[in-house]
Amino acid sequence: MSLSFLNRTVNKQVCRVCRAIAELKTGRLCAECTRIKARLGSRFPDAIRHAAAPEQQCKRSGCVCAACDLRTLDLHPFYPGEAAQREAHFHPRCHELWLEIGLRTRSEEDLITPGR
Repeated sequence: MSLSFLNRTVNKQVCRVCRAIAELKTGRLCAECTRIKARLGSRFPDAIRHAAAPEQQCKRSGCVCAACDLRTLDLHPFYPGEAAQREAHFHPRCHELWLEIGLRTRSEEDLITPGR
């Protein structure tokens, strides 16, 4: 009986966002960061408009993160909502991924309409 499947080594590296040691997916992100980034892309298709709003620090605990739906425990970034939008609170890791999506969207818009 061969047990060669038990000797399979996984090349683990450090995730560039959360710094966890894990098997990395695309973009040098761990599975959890990849999942959060995909969720952000679907929840905020117009991230560039939100990223232009001024970032503030929320001092409340127990706010629900707009990216992962988990509650915050300490100081975290948030963006105040406008008339039709509600506030967007983020864990630091989720916020970094959200900014990446906003910057990517902004650079794609610049390619479409140069000179802005």
